[in-house]
Amino acid sequence: MTNQQIEDFANRGFFYAEEATPKSMVADLLAAVRRVKQKVRDKEVEIYTHRTDSEEPWAIRGLFAPEFEEPIFSEYLMCKEIRQTVHHFLGDQLKLGTVLIFTNPHDQDYGFGWHRDFGKLPRDADEEEELEILHRPQKSLKWHLALVDDACLQLVPGSHTRYRTDYEQECLRRTRNGDIPGQKTIYLTAGQTVFWHGYTIHRGVMKKDVERLTLAGSWAKYDETDESQEVDKRLRWMLAENVRPALPEAMKPLYDRWRSQQIDTERPGEDGTHGQ
Repeated sequence: MTNQQIEDFANRGFFYAEEATPKSMVADLLAAVRRVKQKVRDKEVEIYTHRTDSEEPWAIRGLFAPEFEEPIFSEYLMCKEIRQTVHHFLGDQLKLGTVLIFTNPHDQDYGFGWHRDFGKLPRDADEEEELEILHRPQKSLKWHLALVDDACLQLVPGSHTRYRTDYEQECLRRTRNGDIPGQKTIYLTAGQTVFWHGYTIHRGVMKKDVERLTLAGSWAKYDETDESQEVDKRLRWMLAENVRPALPEAMKPLYDRWRSQQIDTERPGEDGTHGQ
């Protein structure tokens, strides 16, 4: 990590990290992503896919699932190039994050509008409450690795530390797709990595005739005192009995930490504990 990268993340909400790309894996990752996308488009494998109204995939989850037969995604998440950056921001105590594919639908331009990655946190909070949320200690870190050139991510630099403007709130809650003054397109060449803060105001804009094959990854900080939460529906597939055995041995304790803090309300008596 350089001082400039640390400063850029603090002030702008993103930084480029050439050293975080495992260059020996890029070609194999690209080939694996193409295979996964084809399987999903053919509906040969369906774990959890975000699709357009016409059933075209734009985000593909479930990459650790053995049904895809692509262990390279677990290997990528565990690689030293990624984890050395993650450790700088989150420390050594981690729980399993995830990795997914962002891709372009083939039949239409597509975008999912301006938003912050607030999860279940309030999106209409007053200034005091929103600033309290924005300045909480960081518990996760995310990044994109472009496997082909990518100019789809747009964000508003510095918006991860300040209250939204009235115009930004209009874009966040109603218009969704209007341009915001000061927005920046994150240009990535094939094999380039950018880390960025999910609390920035951001959106994705994809073109049907411009290929997008980008891996979006994340790791999360582990704190044993954190309360268990109902599992995110997008991650419920990770509870399947065949997922943990398919993971690399070094990843299993990190999976167990994640699993110990998930509550599956579809299982009677589920209390968030995990045993093997």
